Amino acid sequence: MTLSEFYSSLGESLDAVLERLRMESRVAKYLGLFLNDPSFSELKAAFAANDAKTAFRAAHTLKGVAANLGLNKLSASSSELTEDLRPEAFTANSQALLEKVEADYVAAVAGIKQLN
Repeated sequence: MTLSEFYSSLGESLDAVLERLRMESRVAKYLGLFLNDPSFSELKAAFAANDAKTAFRAAHTLKGVAANLGLNKLSASSSELTEDLRPEAFTANSQALLEKVEADYVAAVAGIKQLN
């Protein structure tokens, strides 16, 4: 899968990412590094530990990393979760928002793993 096909599969635009990162090789490099970013696993662990403060920080970091890589669906779902957790307490919506983040994260990671 090419970078253009990857972004298209997610409903995103490679051109928008290239405006920030300038070169496809740089985009590919940072997408590869994203696979080792601990933010999502920290988010899941924080939920499991009922630690809303850590979950907030992890969701906020994931939101920013995803935005920089043009993973806008993941950034948007992470942003919703970040705002939900901003009081550093879980709400009735937190689990559903985490599930949306997870779906967007899994889709992004699956695509990244298919890049040439």
